[in-house]
Amino acid sequence: MASSNRTFSLTFLVMLSALSFHFSNAHFVLPVVKDNTNSKYSYYTSLLVGNHHPSRVNLVIDLSNKWSWFTCDFFGYNTTSHGVPCHTPKCDRYAPLAPCSDGICVVDAYTPSSNFIYSNNLLEDTTKVYKQIQQNSLTQLSNVNLPNFPFTCGDNVPLKGLSPHTKGVVTLARVHVSLHSQISSTFKVARKFALCLPSSSPTSSGYNGAIYFGGSPNYLSKSLITTPLVINPNSTSPIYSPGDSSVEYFIKVKSIEIDETPIRFRSSLLSFDIKEAVGGTKISTMDPYTVLHSEIYKTLINVFITKATVMKMIRVASVAPFGACFSSKSVVNDAKTGPKVPIIDIIMDGKSPLFARWRIYGANSMVKVSDTVMCLGFVDGGLKPTTSIVIGGKQMEDNLVEIDLETSKLGVTSSLLHLGTSCSKFKGI
Repeated sequence: MASSNRTFSLTFLVMLSALSFHFSNAHFVLPVVKDNTNSKYSYYTSLLVGNHHPSRVNLVIDLSNKWSWFTCDFFGYNTTSHGVPCHTPKCDRYAPLAPCSDGICVVDAYTPSSNFIYSNNLLEDTTKVYKQIQQNSLTQLSNVNLPNFPFTCGDNVPLKGLSPHTKGVVTLARVHVSLHSQISSTFKVARKFALCLPSSSPTSSGYNGAIYFGGSPNYLSKSLITTPLVINPNSTSPIYSPGDSSVEYFIKVKSIEIDETPIRFRSSLLSFDIKEAVGGTKISTMDPYTVLHSEIYKTLINVFITKATVMKMIRVASVAPFGACFSSKSVVNDAKTGPKVPIIDIIMDGKSPLFARWRIYGANSMVKVSDTVMCLGFVDGGLKPTTSIVIGGKQMEDNLVEIDLETSKLGVTSSLLHLGTSCSKFKGI
């Protein structure tokens, strides 16, 4: 782990020394790495934690957790972290009605792999992020301190299912303690962040994924297709009090089309059922593929197979967890958009003439499972999922997805692949 952390640090810093940008409205940035092993939760970033002798820690990116948390053994040699005292304004703001332990505020956190809940002290420490510095007509990056970053810690049990290169999670949920909230309040930048999830692991030439804080890159911000963020009145967390709403990011989906043919399912699945506390559509970095209610999934699969047959794609035996797989030899590959397969459109709430269409080309819909087989990267979520549609990491890769809490909108640049553009300037550095 130590060697991996040093490599991450040195490679990124070397990359920064030769890197210049043209996106002045994105104020802070962190790299994003994809672990292409078998770990389910595979997108992570890296933070330097500690004031005098900072230690590097890799953390899985989570849009749903109420707390950032690291394993407690990480702090065995880090002496700058400190607890947040009980009955203080900060404790009351971050964790209302929290219990105390030896005068320190105690919070509950959980692991996404099993929803295992544990309690520990609310801690703070200095961490570091990269700030864009304007120099003449170019923008360089420098390392700046983010003081008093809040988090908690746990033992190694919660690490099950996370990338083996990581030591916990960093939350980007709709909570005061999230990394983007702390950056916004500390540096007085806009309350928004944008994800560029990479489709591959980094190479010696640099990183091809990023999180932008304070705004999207200039060269992409004008191409965002936007839709309103909506609040799910039903908490989706394993830790909640009666009346809590969800801290995750939900949007209103109107329909799904395949090659402009709408698929048919009960429209009620797209709304929130207050009584049953289910429904709606959210985005997730913790689900590798989009997860659909069984009724939506089966219809999507059937229509996709019908369209694929017309394109002379040859279906082969399914490979779990996917329900529609095809011979790679029967699929033509496009240099920009990936496998030439039926195009999937998620039609979101939005204004004409854009119709807020999240277009998913083959590069984001198909998963290579072997040298000869590729499968449609959507999975069956069963008949009683908490959320009807969960848009997963595969469908977001290499497209910028912006969460704008200033205007309460989600933006996506789903045309990037078609235009042959990257959402991250880290690529190829």
